[in-house]
Amino acid sequence: MTEKVQNQPRLIPRAGEDDFEILRQSGIYYADKTQYLKPLFLGTDRRFLLLRPRRFGKTLTMTTLRSFLEMDYQHHGDTSRQQELFRGLKVTADRGFCEQHMGQYPVVALSLKDTDGINFRNACDLLGDIIWRLASRFSWLKDSRTLHADEKKVFSRLLDEDLLCSGTAEAIKTLQSSLVTICSALFRHCGRKPVLLIDEYDVPLQKASMRGYYEPMSGVIGAMLSKALKSNADISKGILTGCLRATKEGIFTGLNNLSIDTVLTDSESLGPAIGFTPEEVRAMMDYYGLGNLYEKAREWYDGYSIGGQDLFCPWDVTSYVRELSDARDPAAVRPKTYWNNSSNINIVTQFMPHLTSEDSDRIQELLAWRSIAVKADEGMSYGTLRLNNLSSEQFWNILLYTGYLTLEEHGDDGINRLRIPNREVLQCFRDNISGYYEDTGSNEYGTLVRNLIDELLEGDSKKAQGSLRTLLRGYVSLRDNATRAPHENFYHGFLNGLLAAAGDYISDFQSQADAGSGYADITFSSYDGGSSVVIEVKYASDAKARLQDLASKAIAQIEEKGYAAGLCSEGSDRVVECGMAFRGRECAVRCKELLPDAD
Repeated sequence: MTEKVQNQPRLIPRAGEDDFEILRQSGIYYADKTQYLKPLFLGTDRRFLLLRPRRFGKTLTMTTLRSFLEMDYQHHGDTSRQQELFRGLKVTADRGFCEQHMGQYPVVALSLKDTDGINFRNACDLLGDIIWRLASRFSWLKDSRTLHADEKKVFSRLLDEDLLCSGTAEAIKTLQSSLVTICSALFRHCGRKPVLLIDEYDVPLQKASMRGYYEPMSGVIGAMLSKALKSNADISKGILTGCLRATKEGIFTGLNNLSIDTVLTDSESLGPAIGFTPEEVRAMMDYYGLGNLYEKAREWYDGYSIGGQDLFCPWDVTSYVRELSDARDPAAVRPKTYWNNSSNINIVTQFMPHLTSEDSDRIQELLAWRSIAVKADEGMSYGTLRLNNLSSEQFWNILLYTGYLTLEEHGDDGINRLRIPNREVLQCFRDNISGYYEDTGSNEYGTLVRNLIDELLEGDSKKAQGSLRTLLRGYVSLRDNATRAPHENFYHGFLNGLLAAAGDYISDFQSQADAGSGYADITFSSYDGGSSVVIEVKYASDAKARLQDLASKAIAQIEEKGYAAGLCSEGSDRVVECGMAFRGRECAVRCKELLPDAD
């Protein structure tokens, strides 16, 4: 680094600043993690997949590695660019490693994170643009004296943007062979096998699965990676990053020498390589005069455990430090959920309609800051990421690998204890779940709520009981789960939430309404006011108690206290007395119609 750059003030990085050279050349604050370049490059197998949660710094790691390794193609052996970029950084203390590897390789580096196609054709066009830009970096290869005419012709096809983005069978075939073509050409020209770096390899599969074109996209990506990694002898090292490991689609079929490091791998050498350690966060906050707010940052953004290392999410820390630095009174700034808005795929919300009773109980435990037991599944299938086909265990593992959860401890037989890492992610859970319950006009939950209301107004005990059980099975309370409130409060909150979410679908909704000689648990009327329902709730503390009997007792209480009489006198054409009894996530419903002219 030149003296001019070194003396510049260290600007605060923006969340998502992931180009190492820009950070160094612009005087932006950089948390030096270059000591991990050696274990990442030499301490792993020839084909290596590094999996970390989203927004954790994978791309910056890859751009750092590229800057360190990539040779000067015009002046072989000239490492002056690296000497400036890495001056004063920790990796330079290892002279032997730097002399042998710094600036010594052709490097083929690309990121697939922008292949966010709305359909297969659009995704292929985006992929074609990525490959065209990559090949254009090496456009001089078409004039190489060491390549045969046929090799130049094949490479030149990658410089034809119209072809690559045409969506034709020829374009698909060219894309599938693109990486092996570039690597082979570089090897022939430079005389040294290149390093292949693929960042966010799994994004095209993830997007395709969510948008319904998974099968054709997996064929393109699978062939591209297989040709580049499995049968390609013309690379010295292949490193990929992503969130999930795709093993069941044939993406890495036959690639037996692929080693993988995940959030569950007990690797001390690479555990701290991506993500901020507590020491790095404290140093950054001290540098900007914000050290007194470190404990608040730790409470909100710390808590990830990878390879035995306690880690912060860099996206959150940089966002928080920037906001603190812009504030007149940093101590008054409340931490925010920056991470929750960093992806357009909300796994928690999308899986809510498919929660089992066990899933709902697990979320309830997590919201109470307790851990849950989950069987590890390190080979996720993107083909099942259409969430209506997702198994419960896959759902929990996806939450782990994407950063919603973290490892608390390894268990026997692949059973791990998982927990929410920090207050920010806890708030993400709460916001996502709350948003799901509030968005009743466009999801399955809202349809079930309206069905239940109709069934109660009609006095249909059997149908109402079925709908209530379905809703109860997937219900997650957002009250303070760390407290042991009476069980009745949980069910009152559950029913109040259901009816409050109905909005204008009902009228005159009241909880603990003054009625007869007491207070009815819940009352509401139809939209036009012609029919009304009064509900009394019972909880079965005795495991042997019959829920139907308790529901009948609830109706008897309604009649004894005269809860329905007031509703009749207020002009309802009919009133339904409803007794509900609960135990765990089981329930019973009994309905009885009371006509206005009844005694």
